[in-house]
Amino acid sequence: MFRHAFVACALAALLPAAAAYAADKDDEIPVLIAETVDPRGNMLPTPPVITAVISQLAAESGLHLVIQAYPWRRAQLMAENGEGLLYGAAITPERLGVFRFTKPLYAANQWLVSSAQTPLIFRRWSDLRGKVISIGSGGKYGPEFEARRGKLFKVEENAASMESRLKMLSAHHVDGVLVDSFRNPVQLGASLNCRFPSDRWTVASKSVGFEPLLIAVPKSGGYTKLLPVLNQAITRISKSGSIQKAIDSVANVSGC
Repeated sequence: MFRHAFVACALAALLPAAAAYAADKDDEIPVLIAETVDPRGNMLPTPPVITAVISQLAAESGLHLVIQAYPWRRAQLMAENGEGLLYGAAITPERLGVFRFTKPLYAANQWLVSSAQTPLIFRRWSDLRGKVISIGSGGKYGPEFEARRGKLFKVEENAASMESRLKMLSAHHVDGVLVDSFRNPVQLGASLNCRFPSDRWTVASKSVGFEPLLIAVPKSGGYTKLLPVLNQAITRISKSGSIQKAIDSVANVSGC
């Protein structure tokens, strides 16, 4: 009798925890991304690749993932404060103190874009000596880039939109624009030339860096318990090829 009572009590103690976890999966889980805006500050739609990837991950994990766009610096601070997951954050020593990271969803290259009138040739790091490179506000890139920024070349990160950054390029205020993209150089060039026809854009054939696309999970806010769920889902959609199909479905879309 005592044993049966003990087992019943143990099960009763476990049930609330299981129910709470299920409730957590039903709750909205913010996925914070960098907003994209036009030169007037109007927010643009979420990039199709992000929508496709997060939709795949939500369906596979059973989590109610909701994309929320903010200026990148604000998104980072919100995530650090445990207000959501952070999409696309590179691993840095500073971030390792406040985040854990998922397995890679896919890989993104960092391409140098320049005007076809004054193309920026990039074969080796010394090609960037004395150049000014436009990056996204608050952006962090691979270790080789970070080790050289402010030393071999300068960075400019005040322009809020891609259109504004490209206008600075046309006006010769910067020598190149660094763009994170899942596309190859030909696909990225076609997309930029279609979306921003004010100039003719060219993309260097060699990438500056290559970073896995990760989701940063804050150590605060109770989100770390979701990390195994996310990683298991990423493993399944990677093995099945569904994540790559989702990316390929938008890779050749110009965005015009």
